[in-house]
This record gives sequence, C-alpha cells and structure tokens, in this order.
Amino acid sequence: MKKIVLLLLNVFTCSTVWAQLKSPEEFLGRQIGTKITPHWKVLEYYKHVAEQAPQQIKFQQYGESIEGRPMYVFFVSSAKNIARLDAIRKNNLKIAGEETGNTELVDMPAIIWMSNNAHGNETSSMESSMMTLYQLVNPKNSASQKQLENTLVIIDPCLNPDGTERYNNWQNGILGAQYHPDLYAREHSEPWPGGRVNHYYFDLNRDWAWQTQLESQQRMKIYNDWLPHIHIDFHEMGINAPYYFPPAAEPLHEVITPWQREFQTTIGKHNAKYFDKKGWLYFTKERFDLFYPSYGDTYPMYSGAIGMTYEKAGNTSAGLGVYTDQKDTLTLVDRAIQHHASGMNLVEVVSQNSLKVVEEFKKFYKQANAGELATFQSYVIKYEPNQESSIRSLLDLLDKNKIRYYASEGTFKGLDYSTKKSITYTAKDKDLVIPGNQPKAALVRVLFEPEAKLVDSVTYDITAWSMPYVYGLSAVASQNKITSTKPYSLEKVNNNLAESFGYAIKWNGFSSAKVLADLLQKKITVKRSEYAFKLNGEDFPRGSMLVMSSNNKDVDIKKTLKEVGDQHDLKIYAISSGIIEGAKDFGSSDVKTIKSPKVLMLAGEGIRALNVGEVWHYFDQQLKYPIILVNPREMSRVKWSEIDVFIMPGGSYPFLQDKAQAENFANWVRGGGKVIALESAVSQLSAQSWVKLKPIKQDTTIKAKENPLKVYADRERESLKEYTAGAIYKVDFDATHPLMYGNKEYYTLRQNGTLYQYFKDGAGWNLGYIKENALMSGFVGQNLSKQIKNGLVFGTESVGAGTIIYLVDNVLFRNFWDAGKLVMANAVFQVD
Repeated sequence: MKKIVLLLLNVFTCSTVWAQLKSPEEFLGRQIGTKITPHWKVLEYYKHVAEQAPQQIKFQQYGESIEGRPMYVFFVSSAKNIARLDAIRKNNLKIAGEETGNTELVDMPAIIWMSNNAHGNETSSMESSMMTLYQLVNPKNSASQKQLENTLVIIDPCLNPDGTERYNNWQNGILGAQYHPDLYAREHSEPWPGGRVNHYYFDLNRDWAWQTQLESQQRMKIYNDWLPHIHIDFHEMGINAPYYFPPAAEPLHEVITPWQREFQTTIGKHNAKYFDKKGWLYFTKERFDLFYPSYGDTYPMYSGAIGMTYEKAGNTSAGLGVYTDQKDTLTLVDRAIQHHASGMNLVEVVSQNSLKVVEEFKKFYKQANAGELATFQSYVIKYEPNQESSIRSLLDLLDKNKIRYYASEGTFKGLDYSTKKSITYTAKDKDLVIPGNQPKAALVRVLFEPEAKLVDSVTYDITAWSMPYVYGLSAVASQNKITSTKPYSLEKVNNNLAESFGYAIKWNGFSSAKVLADLLQKKITVKRSEYAFKLNGEDFPRGSMLVMSSNNKDVDIKKTLKEVGDQHDLKIYAISSGIIEGAKDFGSSDVKTIKSPKVLMLAGEGIRALNVGEVWHYFDQQLKYPIILVNPREMSRVKWSEIDVFIMPGGSYPFLQDKAQAENFANWVRGGGKVIALESAVSQLSAQSWVKLKPIKQDTTIKAKENPLKVYADRERESLKEYTAGAIYKVDFDATHPLMYGNKEYYTLRQNGTLYQYFKDGAGWNLGYIKENALMSGFVGQNLSKQIKNGLVFGTESVGAGTIIYLVDNVLFRNFWDAGKLVMANAVFQVD
C-alpha cells in the first residue's frame, strides 16, 4: 500500500511539473517567427524548460561574448543518461583515446551537437531551436522520449550573441505592427557592419580551427571536452534558394572516411522523405563542400564526427517576411519550421543507428591512433632562435585544438616544405615534432600536409593553409613514425636585469612587436638598429630594439623591461657600452628612435567589415596598441595633422575619386603621413596620378585562332581557369628593408591574380615579389596560374616626406596568417 501511495505521489509530482512546462508559443505569447526573439529571452525560455524538466535537461555556461553576453550549452536526454552525464563524457573520451581506461559501447548514447546562429543575422535557427528543445522533452511526444534513451542532444542556442543582438535590435527597432515584404523596404537593408559577424567583425563559422576569437576559444574548449559523434550547424543563405542539407558537395577531403560519407547520405535521404511529404523544395550535393578545415561542418568531420551544414533561404535581407524573385513570401515562421523539422529528423535517424554511430566513432579513432589516417607519419618543425616567437604561437594553436606534440629525436626522411624536395634531416635541440598517429590525426593531416589533394576545383573557400607556410617556419613532412614521447616545451623567460648602459631586444617575431607596443604606451623611449650586430656572442638582427638608460631616467626601466619581457617570453640583454665591435656604434645615425604613432582607420559603409575587423582585432586584442576607428562620412572632421599612420583595408574609398579630397589626402602624405594599403585599396591608390605604382596589365583579348564559342553548360568550370579561392605562393623579399625585418621565409595567400609592376629608377622599393613557379600549395586556374609570376606584392613608395606601403595580399587574413602579423607591425613601427 505504501509503495502504491509513493508511486501515485511521484506521478502527481511529475504531472504537476509537466503541467507547468510551456511551449515556446505559450511562453512568448506568440507563434515562433512572428517576431524576432531577443537573445536574453531565448535563454529565459531554455532555462524555463530546464527548470520544468530537470531530470532530462542540464545546462552549463561555457563562456561570455566580447560584449559580456552569456554563452550556454544545454544537455537533453533521458533521465537515465542525464543522471550519468559526466560518465558518458569520460567514456566517450576513452573511446577517442583522449583518456585511458576501459570503454563501454552497449549503453553509450550517440552524442548529437546542434549549433545555432554562428551568423547573427541568420536568425531562424535560434528561433527554431526553442521548438526543438520543447519537442525533445515534451511528455506527449512519445517518439522523442524513446529516441532520447539512446541519444544525448547538446544544443548551443547561439554561437554569436553579439552579432545576433546587433541584428535583432536593429530589426525590432525599425519594425512596426506589420512587416513589408517588398525588398526595397528598409527592414531588408541591414546597416553596416551587419549582424553576421561578431563584435570584432569576424565570421565565427570560419574560425573553428584557428580560434582567433574569444567566442571560438571558449566554445571549442567544451566541444573538445565532449567530441560529439554528430554535429549539425544551422545557417541561412540567399532568399531565392530553397533548402540545403547533406550529403555535401565535392571536394571532400580524402581523410573523410567512407562511413562519414555514407552516413551523411543516410541522414540526407531521411530528411528528404519528410521534406517530400511536405512538398518543400531542397537541394543536396551542391555548393557546400567539405575541404577548408575551419568550418562548423569540416572541423567536426576531422574530429571523427558526422559534420553537417543545413541552410535555409533567409539571411540578412529576409526579415520577418520578404518577396522572392518568384513573388513567393518567404517568412521567418516557415524558415523556423523547416529548421525545426530537420533537427527532429536528425535525432530520429541517429537514434535508429545509435550503436553503429558509436561503433564507427570508435573505429575512426582506432585508425587515427594507429596512424592509418595519415599521409605523413610526422611533421618536424625546425627550431631556430629567430623563429621562437612563431613556434610559441604554433604551440598555442596546437594546445587549443588538443593536438599532441613532442620533442623531436632521430633522423627523418621526408619532404622539405621550402624546396619541395626529399631530404634527410637529423633532429636538433628544441626541434618540435607532431605525430600523425594520435587522436587528432585527421586534423593534423589536414592542417599540416604540404598540399591537400583536391578532387574538385569548385570550392567554397581557400584551398591552402598548411601551417608551416602560415607561420613561416622551416619544416619537414616525414613518413618516419616517431618513437619519442618526451614532452616538448620552450623555457619560460625570466629576465634578471642589473643596472646597465642600456638594454637590447631582438626583433625576431611578433612577440617583439608586442613588447615594443607595450613599451611605447608606457612612454619608454625605444630605438632601433638598421643593421645587424653582435652583443656578447648573441646575434641581433636588423630592427632590434635598444632601450638606453640615459633616455629613460624618469622610469624604473629595469622593472618595466622585466615585466614586459617576461610577459611576452622575450629575453632582454644588457648593453655595457655604446661601442660595438664589427658594427656601427649605438650613437650612429642608423640607430633611430621609434615613434609612437597615432593610427587611424576608416570603419563604416563601403569598407569591408571583415577586413576592418581583422585590423581592429589585430591592434586591439593582439598587438594591444590603440587604433582610432572613424566613420567614412566623418573623414572631413579628422585632424590629419595629428595622424601618423592611415590604414586602408580592403573596401571602397570614394574620397579618392573626389579631386579636392584626393588632393588633400595627397598633401597629408607629402607632409609626412604614412599609408598602409591592403588588397583592393592598393588598386585604388595606384589609379591616382600622384602615385607611381601601376598594375601589370594582362592580355585578355581573343586570339585569332581561338574559338569564341564556349559550351554554356560548362560555364562554371570554364570560369575556374581564371580563378583561385586562395593558394599559397612563396615570396622573395629584401630582408634588409624594415618592412621585412625579422622574416626568414614568407609565404603569401593569393586570392586573385592582381600583381604590380616592379618599381624602376628609384621610383619605389620592390620588397616582396613572386617569381615564376612560386606556387607552393592550393588550386589556381590554368589561365590565372600563367599570370601570377614576376610581379610585386609588397612595396613602398615615397611621396614627398611621406610613405605609402603596399600590401597587395592580406597579411592579416582571418588573423590566423601568423607570419603576416610581423609584416604589419613592421609597416606600423619600423618603416619610416
């Protein structure tokens, strides 16, 4: 009798709890999609559901956005699985070989991770996620309750809270009682910089591997603590497209296993059946490939999961409802319903194949740890003192991605990255080796192989990113398996400084630039040497910094230098005398004081937000040096006499087309201003009459024997002959010029064929140029490849007392192109 009473009490308690569970419509007081829900309100609903169904939901805050908005993941499963949540996580890491111990497969749920709103103006996924959350735990949904017995669903409601709220606040601030579907209505024209990007205008869906952004760093930490088996990334595309879901388009990287390909197809077919019943149009196997490693579908693939992108028509111009070209009305209600359907269909098909999903996940990691997914069994990074800063940066990237590395020992036969020739190399002290047999073997292969095989040239992103080229490091890719598991580390710098005539700091990496930026803001007088010299047996390259005690009497220079040097792991050397054996003395005119420049950049309509963000984040978060951002329409109010450096990222600069404004700008440069122009800004400057730089003209005329008729059906592939999404070229450069100080090797990412004529007769300095046969990695169309040779990519030109620095290729691409960071610092601080 007592047991019956307790059972009835439990039933009554559960019924009371479930009676309080509200659907999204009940909680919000409206249908999902009839208004855009603020981020904070979405989280309120998630927490409401978690409070009403505590046996089936747990949640965890894993971080905060740059603007301070909380970021959460919610774990949804059966009561049994939620009660042993951490045991499931640890068991999964054992399956992957990330932890040791016995593994259990029989009672292991398939782990599904759902990511929403990586792009803040693709709002349907966050809206639909509330519907999915509710239906997963809805007690009336017997199907989902059964599916959760062998699945664990992890939902991230919003990967990009700051961009999302930028878009949501704008939309909710301009909408009235009715939306207007005509595309010319203001609700379909989002203001700059748009909600797609995060606080620093970065595309978070291209930052999974690089983790340059705070949101990515925090999310990837918890992601790699779980390593889900399935990852679905919800997005939106243009308003005239229908719906996209897997299987993905070619190219798929070779490391993607047959099972991963097969199950993508299984998932796609399952979703197609539901869409067919509803009469919803969709497409698969087009546009969205699986190659570039830093997407929300590829990164999970290279981590053993089934990674997938789902795209619904919508995006920035959709609003609550918009007319398509077919005069259909695309509504947020419909967009949310279709994403919700895809999410529920995914849980269903994974539940049906749960054991197989887990077994194949284990098989993937068994192959990874055995080295069976590798093309090369080890990657050896050669240590050189002047590249230590870059190696430390690489180690940081490896740690973020939980990639294992060790101290290198023995002799390696393999491919030299610089020469592309086979060599035999014997490891030296402080050489670093990354093995090809480890849990993250697939990711290691993708990030480090000198050149990935491209089975289809129609790609959605860049085609080359090999880490030794990105970091400008000397390296060998070898078939030798390593035997050493000796931990690798670089010694933490601990400067002990005594009173001295002065102090010297080598200029040999981005850490040197960060030290300089810090010292200048602390009002320390810093000089630089334009020549290399030796000091107590140590070699100091051109550009090395000198801090003289006599110039810094008002500060505790020893304490300041120690703090700054230790913080950035940079050694400070004492100078006992101004006389230098074998070189010019420190009183030479070639030793110049480095100015603390005032830096300005336009940021607003016309300037590409992504490019602005790269420069802004570089200064604000990496170099930690102030930069003034000015709206283009306020340019006339700038006190140019106070500005030392004007940075022009890619974008449109209409003031250069205005004769009066262009002349005023030229006069500022002639008076001593410094311009750093990148990418398309270079071409706009080269069109000015007062600039000597000119592009190389390519012959595009049709030859007499050439057939002018082309096959229309082949138009996309024909266009690729003149195209590159992004390929790596070796740059020959003048190492004696301040722009290239500290670089031993430099490789550039080319995203077009634009090159410039070499300066002649002293008109400017040719500093970085591409010779013939300089392609190192990536796809370049056959016609375009013939053009990318014998042209300038880096140069400077004197205009009166001022200087223009031309960076034809983007040295700060997505802020993961590490070697370019030093080039930009040189442009700001070293070049006069």
